[in-house]
Amino acid sequence: MLSSLVLVKVAVTLAVVVGLTLIAEHVSARLAGLLAGFPHGIAIVLYFIGHEQGVGFATAAAMAAVGGLAANMAHALGFAALARGRGWAAAMRAGIGAIVAFLTVAALMRVMAPGPLAGAAITAVALLGAAAVMRGADDAGVAEKPRLTFGALLLRAGVAAALVTLITGIASAVGPYWAGLLSGFPVVTFPLLLLIQARHGRAPVTTMVKAYPFGLTALIVYTLSVAWAFPRLGMGWGTLAGLTASLVWMATATRLRAVVQNRLGMSL
Repeated sequence: MLSSLVLVKVAVTLAVVVGLTLIAEHVSARLAGLLAGFPHGIAIVLYFIGHEQGVGFATAAAMAAVGGLAANMAHALGFAALARGRGWAAAMRAGIGAIVAFLTVAALMRVMAPGPLAGAAITAVALLGAAAVMRGADDAGVAEKPRLTFGALLLRAGVAAALVTLITGIASAVGPYWAGLLSGFPVVTFPLLLLIQARHGRAPVTTMVKAYPFGLTALIVYTLSVAWAFPRLGMGWGTLAGLTASLVWMATATRLRAVVQNRLGMSL
């Protein structure tokens, strides 16, 4: 039973990671940044936490995750700040620094222990600050259009699947609050950032992170939605309700953003 569940985690994570990477390398790094904020990673983690620990545990974790998303933003900013040059050594340095940034902010949120609404406000302020910091960054795509190799696919999917398995595996030991904070770790985006940094350098990484705050608003909507929906609808329908709410939010916010940009004649 355990091995089957692990295989399901790996398969689901693989599909999402490969899709995001294809978009980043063959469509748009900016679009990948927006989609990186969509709640695929946190949805996977919270669903499996609920499957293994129960709906009550997952609900408490979702409430904690709302504020913990500020740590997700800190991770992205940390990675962008440390992204220098190309190659795996440079990517690993940026990755380690980003993990430290995430854990530092997560620990601070654990001490503060805000409720869902206060946590949402804290995360919103963090996103606004990050957007201001990244506003001057240039948009850049991936210069090369390389073929997706089996080795690269295996690496990024393996890292993401390992993170999902680790976080869901230690949930019972660390309790629902820390499980919720850790569920906000960008399990899907992190290996993508590593790969993009190693293969293409700093420019497309900063483009992704520049778009990240806007995309991450969908995670606030998702975590608030599932915190309400899990105890009422269960894990499956609750997850679907959260994803639907996030999709509606992203469609509406994207449209409103485009209207404002057209009227102001500037990029937001």
